Amino acid sequence: MSNASALFRSLLIYGLCLPLAVVLGYLLANPLDFTTVSVVGVVFFILILPLLLRWHHPWLIAAWNSTAMLFFIPGRPQLWMGLAAVSLGISILQYTLNRRLTFLQAPTITRPLLFFTAVVLITARLTGGFGARVFGGDTYGGRRYFMILAAAIGFFAIIHRRIPPKRAGLYVALFFLGAASMAIAHLPGKISPAFNFVFLIFPVASLSAFMDQNSVMEQTSSVFRGFGISQLGVSLYCLMLACYGIRGILLAGKPWRLGVFLVSVVLGMAGGYRTTAFLLLLTFAVLFYLERLHHTRVFLPLILVLFTCGGLITLLAPRLPYQFQRSLAFLPLPLDPMVRYDTQGSTEWRLKMWRDLVPQIPRYLIVGKGYSFSGREAQQISQGGAGAEGAEFVGDYHNGPLSVLVPFGLFGAIAFIWLLVAGLRVLYQNYQFGDPAFHQYNIFLFTFFLAKVISFFLVFGSLYSDLPMILGLLALSISLNGGVAKPAVAPQPKVVFNRFRLRPSIHRPISA
Repeated sequence: MSNASALFRSLLIYGLCLPLAVVLGYLLANPLDFTTVSVVGVVFFILILPLLLRWHHPWLIAAWNSTAMLFFIPGRPQLWMGLAAVSLGISILQYTLNRRLTFLQAPTITRPLLFFTAVVLITARLTGGFGARVFGGDTYGGRRYFMILAAAIGFFAIIHRRIPPKRAGLYVALFFLGAASMAIAHLPGKISPAFNFVFLIFPVASLSAFMDQNSVMEQTSSVFRGFGISQLGVSLYCLMLACYGIRGILLAGKPWRLGVFLVSVVLGMAGGYRTTAFLLLLTFAVLFYLERLHHTRVFLPLILVLFTCGGLITLLAPRLPYQFQRSLAFLPLPLDPMVRYDTQGSTEWRLKMWRDLVPQIPRYLIVGKGYSFSGREAQQISQGGAGAEGAEFVGDYHNGPLSVLVPFGLFGAIAFIWLLVAGLRVLYQNYQFGDPAFHQYNIFLFTFFLAKVISFFLVFGSLYSDLPMILGLLALSISLNGGVAKPAVAPQPKVVFNRFRLRPSIHRPISA
């Protein structure tokens, strides 16, 4: 009987797999056809569904900061956006089947996040809808709406379950090292062409490596600004501080930690971005204070080292590579005149755009401008040439407050500020009252979040591109600590009187 059942199962499997293999082979004869991509994508999703049911939570955390894309879907959305939707769907399904699998409670964050999401949806509805060119519409800008909504969906997907305490270090490493995938953008032309299929998944920084040497599209600039290399350094920098802290790097007696940390700083500065250098310095300064290292024996030697390095950098600044000089351009250093000219031009470009935007703010206080714009308007801007007008038109304001106030008005600004204040409160509570085993992770998450917020308002910020990192840090902290930590309440002894026992009387002397 068992042999008959096994034979029946085998015949059923062959009966399903063989026709499916024939159909897929026929479709793959034309791999660029939309029908082929759709069918192969559905089959692949069904095959990996058991793995998603088991590992969707760590996969989402690992992909959160990566640049991997779903190249077979119109619009090429990022991998974390698709995983966020799938993970939240699986989480809701699991909750309906088992009510004990509840979401972690964090009302301090969920209330402003839901309010902000409602503002985004209403603004999109009133300003042209979620127009997306990839769906055949005549409007652009819908991708930014989807990024904001995907970040909110991913937040709820991450806080569905707690990170296993034994795997806390692994999850934190996966979260921060995901940004290292940005370095793949600079690999075209440096690896064998046999591996060019990798760039279907990871975007490239420039197409010049795929062009002919005599092509007019070949890159003409001699200055290399590696954003991907810079993000690789930032991810290593964050990982080292999250796992070991400044105390563990300088005082643990392990030179390799200091070596990796210094390499991460050099890589972070190699991109030539002043924002990155400011973020690294601010994070180090705040974490140094919170770890109370200014009360230890390392304070004076570190001050001497910083003064020495500052003096050497001041002397050697004009001879440093262009990227390092540009990263340090916000400091009063004697830099190369070409670097000063480049940075001043960039600053003037931003100031001009901001001066043009400020008079328009009253128009968008009630109903924001949104992100949608028509194809005709985009064509007019492209014919006028790139510049501040083009960046202003598409919503790239290079300024954090303007990137919130102009697209979503006063209500969006209130909701976003509420979200940031609530986030700082949650991270501070987890840092103060969380599990001592996760103290180093919690103190760094609070520090990096604070530095990110300060940089967003004072240096450079973009709502739709910074919101995933902001919500990712909050979700990681909540999932790591199992919610929002609260101060422990010491148990107070309760006095219980026995009504069947007479209390002793008190002798009171009679006064004369």
